[in-house]
Amino acid sequence: MYMNAISMLALAGAAQAHMSLWYPGPLGGAKEANKASSDSNVDPELNFPLGCCDSEGQPTAKSPGVCRGHLDLFDTEEPQVTWKAGQDAYFQISDHTYTADAPGGTHYGGSCQVGFSVDRGETWKVAASYNGNCPLRGDDGSPEVQTFDFKVPTGMPEGKALFAWIWLNREHESFMNCAAVQIGEGSGNTTTPTNPAAPSVSATKPSKPSSSGYAPSESDKPNNEPQYSTVPAPTSSPTGGRPSYPDSSATPSKPDNEDSDKEPSYEAPPEENSDESDEDTDSSGEEDYNSGDESDGEGSDSEGSDNEGSDNEDSGNETENKWNGRPGRWNPHRHQSYKYKMVDEHKCKIDTVAKRAECECKASSGCTNEKRALVERKAVRMIRRDALKKRTDACAWDSAPSMVVSYYTVDAACAPNAKMNVPESDTFEIGWMEPCGVVEGDGEYPIKEMDCNMFG
Repeated sequence: MYMNAISMLALAGAAQAHMSLWYPGPLGGAKEANKASSDSNVDPELNFPLGCCDSEGQPTAKSPGVCRGHLDLFDTEEPQVTWKAGQDAYFQISDHTYTADAPGGTHYGGSCQVGFSVDRGETWKVAASYNGNCPLRGDDGSPEVQTFDFKVPTGMPEGKALFAWIWLNREHESFMNCAAVQIGEGSGNTTTPTNPAAPSVSATKPSKPSSSGYAPSESDKPNNEPQYSTVPAPTSSPTGGRPSYPDSSATPSKPDNEDSDKEPSYEAPPEENSDESDEDTDSSGEEDYNSGDESDGEGSDSEGSDNEGSDNEDSGNETENKWNGRPGRWNPHRHQSYKYKMVDEHKCKIDTVAKRAECECKASSGCTNEKRALVERKAVRMIRRDALKKRTDACAWDSAPSMVVSYYTVDAACAPNAKMNVPESDTFEIGWMEPCGVVEGDGEYPIKEMDCNMFG
């Protein structure tokens, strides 16, 4: 099914800085993501672009097929998640490395679309379109950060279905991963999914292609100036038997705040009910809690809310609160904001400005200092995740737009051979102007509507 070792080495430079579906567990995915996978079923090229690459290293190979050629696994694997029509749901993507010489990364964005098939991949319908900033542009490719909200189409028939994730980046590379899911009866209330296990590699710090300007890298220290890096745009001239794709010369590393060799635990955030509570504990052991009993009087917040507590909340004495009771002395804590969460049996106070956390073990059996340090890093990673744009509309299954799943390869149904026709990186991101389920990006790049003839 897969290329031999020589071909893999030849493609190493061409397959860097890519993402793959992490949750729900992808067909052909790593066992850490899909518990139904076996060693023989894991695709070492799951995060490679479709059609990459021929024997000369060029992106002119045919697509491996719908769901990257893993439809056969849909017949044998049980769904790892149950969703209901109309419910709030999410998916996760990851920079998990499948081949050692081809580490994952975000490509500094792109555009994504997700949808479903109930006829084993014969036809597809759109659930949501992410027009830009997908993956999220930050330097963290972990599933915790790369989490995207959507609504399951209303009126979707019950039974086993295929869920698909499509990604088109600015380098004219296309990706498609699929997962087996179960659509259950109901009005859209959530069910608890099976949480995926931790990935085997850390998040990487991708570099942004040079044609797209510069990308700031994250820092844990407040007030630090952002650092910038750039990578040459791809060219059509092959080098060493393969095309000159954007090169990722830097060794992948963890986010700046993670200076330990111990890998943090990745767990999925909870699927959300439309009537969510401020103090709801999810299946991964994470809980927002009210800090009203804290002696320092700091406010509380939940992950489902954008409100943040501040030290010394107003109590009717503005002088005492604002100036700490001493004229001429400003209280430096006045503008610090915190979130409070229960994470893995630890009560955590997270400074959202300084990106630091202080966690206290609440487990009856006790905790080690090493465990506490890992939980503190995990808490910071959770806060770094961009706030999800909650979908207010769901596509109706009967009228949902058709979903194209074949892009950019030489045999693609839409924009065939795009990378060879236009080797330079785009200065825009793709958009699907659908009537439902559209999530707009961050505006860093202009959006150009997808046209199957746009790349020649």
